[in-house]
Amino acid sequence: MADSESAPKFAPFIGMAGIAFAMIFGTMGAAYGTAKSGIGISGVGTFRPDLIMK
Repeated sequence: MADSESAPKFAPFIGMAGIAFAMIFGTMGAAYGTAKSGIGISGVGTFRPDLIMK
């Protein structure tokens, strides 16, 4: 893959680091969104339980 003279030897590392960062930040964003919606649902449930349990 990096045997080409037009690509530097560290190009695969940069590519894999980009993939790793995308996966890490994607899962962090999903966890943040899930926690935020769970807090919102819990907050609504304390004041209006009829909206939660239909």
